[in-house]
Amino acid sequence: MVKRRLPQGLTRRNSGIRIRITVKGRAYSEDIEGPCDKAHIAACVRRRNAIIRQFNSGTQELGLSTFSDVAQDWLNTLDVKRSTSMSYTNLLNNWWMPEFESVRINRISAPMIKRVLAANDVSNKTKRNALIVLKGVLDHAEISPNPCATIRIRKQQKPPVQRYRPDEREQLVNALDGQAKAFFAIMFGGGLRTGEVLALQWNDWDGEKLHLSRSMTRRRIDTLKNDERRSVVIPSWVRPIINELPSRFVGGPVFVNTKGTAMLDSDLMAAAWRKAHKDTGLEYRIPYTCRHTRAAELLSANVNPAAAAKQMGHTVEMFLRTYSEFIEEYADQQMFDTPFVQTLT
Repeated sequence: MVKRRLPQGLTRRNSGIRIRITVKGRAYSEDIEGPCDKAHIAACVRRRNAIIRQFNSGTQELGLSTFSDVAQDWLNTLDVKRSTSMSYTNLLNNWWMPEFESVRINRISAPMIKRVLAANDVSNKTKRNALIVLKGVLDHAEISPNPCATIRIRKQQKPPVQRYRPDEREQLVNALDGQAKAFFAIMFGGGLRTGEVLALQWNDWDGEKLHLSRSMTRRRIDTLKNDERRSVVIPSWVRPIINELPSRFVGGPVFVNTKGTAMLDSDLMAAAWRKAHKDTGLEYRIPYTCRHTRAAELLSANVNPAAAAKQMGHTVEMFLRTYSEFIEEYADQQMFDTPFVQTLT
């Protein structure tokens, strides 16, 4: 078979194409993985022309910077929340820096990336998140074609979402006391995220609703996940539990540590949660299950989906697709605070 003739400066190299350049007496080469088809050849030509322009203009020579340098520059230029930036930093440090820290950015290839991914025994979702961060760094360096673009990670079937029945919820709440009881009553009754509960202040509570504007993320106050404030109706069975908290008479944070200052993490609450499951003999489920349970409760009570989704801080589509399912026991209106249902419908 006659092989396709390559443009000047391009040669075949293993499973890809090698770019060769000599500018001002300086030789440069770069291997780009991919099929030797028309689209890939065109991308390699564009890449070669871009490198020549950079050499001639005297700007920083792309491909001579290390992965570490480019990754740090990428992080410095991101306009994201602090928690997102920290997540990206952790992914870079845990996944890519051990292998690529001192590697020239243009030398990173698809096979090298695949080896790193294969060496980590984690979920495909975690691998996908790590790959997204690496792609961002390589895009920032204007590597074209980006070797991440050819890598596909198979989607795994999501495990079924777990929820608690009303009797299980009652057993767990009754097995808790003090701050832990109020903490998980709020999670059950309001469907809040853990960080949202930790960040609560007494001026957020008007006796019927919690007005959310912040979240505790990695032991620091941050904005809400979607940056939108929301007010959450709290059912009547939860309200007395909130009002019995001693910190109410002091003001400030709702949940406090032994020093009386704001509780920065949920470690103590998580320990109490595990103990409650052990004491009741119920199968352990993570605290986030309270949020799934609340979503199912709202749907089963025939609450308007738009109003219910707003309570949860999600779009209607996300609410119906991810969080909710019909649970017969929650369809009994006797299980509900009637004014609460009317408020949401």
